[in-house]
Amino acid sequence: MRKDGAVEKWVPFRRSRPDRVVDLVRRVAEARDPGEHGHGVEVVVEAPRTKWWKALFNRDDKLAQARIVVTREGGEVRYPFDIQLVTAYGANAAHRVGTRQGWAVSNSAGLAFVIQKGTHRTEFDFEELTAGAVAALARLRRKPRERGWRARIDRSVRRS
Repeated sequence: MRKDGAVEKWVPFRRSRPDRVVDLVRRVAEARDPGEHGHGVEVVVEAPRTKWWKALFNRDDKLAQARIVVTREGGEVRYPFDIQLVTAYGANAAHRVGTRQGWAVSNSAGLAFVIQKGTHRTEFDFEELTAGAVAALARLRRKPRERGWRARIDRSVRRS
C-alpha cells in the first residue's frame, strides 16, 4: 500500500475468487491506515460494465462499485463495516440487494449502504465482508460475468 498519495493500480479478479480483494482489505486493516486526509481508507470493488445492448434495455450502463469502508478516521478498524453501493439505482440499491444474515441495509442521505454487523468481541471476518460486497454488486448486475471484476485501494477519501 502506498503512503505517497499515488493512485493505487486496479487488481483484476474473478467473481468466484475474490481472495485478492480479501488480501487488500486485510492489508489496509492491519496497517490501520488513516488515509491521505485522515478520514480513513476504502477498498473499491468494481463490477464489469454491462454489455451495451443489455444496458439499453436495463438502463444500467454505469459502472457499479462497492466502496468498503475498511478504516475510519485516524485509521480505526471496527464494526460495523459499511459498504457504499454506487450504482445506477442510487439510494434504492441497498433495498434491491436485500439482506444477508448478520447484515443490514440502509439508504440515508441519498446513498445506499449494506452494513456488516458485529461487536467489539467479534473477530473481523474479512472474507464475509468481501463476499458481501461482491454479492451485492452481482445481485444488482443480473447475471454478471465471471471475469472483468477489479478492485483497488482508495486512500483519498474525504468524509463529512
